[in-house]
Amino acid sequence: MARTRSPSGNLPAEITSFVGRRQQLGEIRKKLTAARLVSLVGPGGAGKSRLALRIAADLARGFADGAWWVELAEVRDGALVANSVVAALDLRDQAGTQPAQILASYLRDKRLLLVVDNCEHLLGEAAQLVAEVLRAAPNVRVITTSREPLQVPGEQVVAVPPLELPAGNGTESLARLRQNEAVMLFTERAAAASGAFELTAENRAAIVGLCRRLDGLPLAIELAAVRTRALAVAQILERLSDRFALLTGGGRVALPRHQTLETTIDWSYELLGDGEKTLLRRLCVFAGRFTLEDVEAVCTSDDLPAAEVLDTMTSLVDKSLVTKQDVRSHASYRLHETMREYATLKLRDAHEERVLEERCLEYYRATCLQSVDQARYRLVDWLAWADLEIDNIRAVLHQCVARGDLARGLDIAASMGYYWITHGTTESTRWLDQLLGAENVAPATQVRAYYLRGWLSLLQADAATARPWIARAVTTAREKGQLTKLSESLSIAATVE
Repeated sequence: MARTRSPSGNLPAEITSFVGRRQQLGEIRKKLTAARLVSLVGPGGAGKSRLALRIAADLARGFADGAWWVELAEVRDGALVANSVVAALDLRDQAGTQPAQILASYLRDKRLLLVVDNCEHLLGEAAQLVAEVLRAAPNVRVITTSREPLQVPGEQVVAVPPLELPAGNGTESLARLRQNEAVMLFTERAAAASGAFELTAENRAAIVGLCRRLDGLPLAIELAAVRTRALAVAQILERLSDRFALLTGGGRVALPRHQTLETTIDWSYELLGDGEKTLLRRLCVFAGRFTLEDVEAVCTSDDLPAAEVLDTMTSLVDKSLVTKQDVRSHASYRLHETMREYATLKLRDAHEERVLEERCLEYYRATCLQSVDQARYRLVDWLAWADLEIDNIRAVLHQCVARGDLARGLDIAASMGYYWITHGTTESTRWLDQLLGAENVAPATQVRAYYLRGWLSLLQADAATARPWIARAVTTAREKGQLTKLSESLSIAATVE
């Protein structure tokens, strides 16, 4: 057996500057002191490999036998995982000896760091090999990168999320923005690509908007930075409506799947099972956060029954394709904007877009109508629900206005009264003014809408505008026999006289 010629390892040279990630670097260091396997897990393009290379370079001197890099991206056959590690360690693959045995024998007394990059498409085989290495070699530490955990005993997971985003309100100073991870990455890569680029007061808003629209995803930011050779930042931002056509042109030496944003996500998508693909593309119908109950109501079908949603959603979270957030002890989920746009393309390809939009609209309409009369009696819980779902409700209202589906839109907008009153009278009057011309509206909705429009005007100290709306509410409630609404309308009418 040929021993490795370089005891220091084979880490690739770092050819670009490393930006940010102080929290993750510290977390990896800490976990590697107590555990022997740390997996860096995150979505495609999040910078897992770059982070692994940085921490391996930092830690290499602490391992007498060096730090070694194993690249699995181009390995298609799981049976060749062990061979890839043997080759990376510069060992002779001897006939008659299994590669795993060669590794176990060689690593048994070694003190080294092994980095296994891009495990997600060979997850089972990579997990098995890593487990065997850990059993055979007590002084070997392993770092893996993957889009989901290996689920090997003793594994410690470090999440690699997108980069920290700048605030969207434009209040941060240039000095503070220069310390933001996403902005730092964009400006450094733009300077490298175009030869002369810097953050200024003039381009600050466009750079912030660009980083936020790209969800802080390092690969997307780097691809956008390349475009500064030909476009101003504001022009790049304007063209993000077709980000998959715009964000191409990765380096020629990059992995093929990292040369465009779309191929990066394609790699993850093609590794999914049929049920996972179906659910992921359907989740794009939610514009903001959503719950498991929302998904079960909107996204299920004969080929994706409600009973399978929890397991399928859990798998998508594990694969870093869906983000989980806990809100008031209740799990909610979201897609990053880039993933949502990709899923939308897949939904269109499957000819499901209109069907899912209709299901989503009707679901939120029914939910709003069912809860409206009880909202005042459980206002704290109802407002928490409204806060979580408001982006989806706004998207559905936009859809109703665009389609001319005013009656169902009015059902929704008029049912959100307590949210509008506590959060935004200007937004709510705009919605109501677009929808109040609806025909064939349910009497309860009609009275509720008139009453709410008048009440909102009162909150804006505009009694003159409020009076005719309240008068309509009184008249319609009386004509339609809506006695509870009539009482409420008469009560508020007394305050505007």
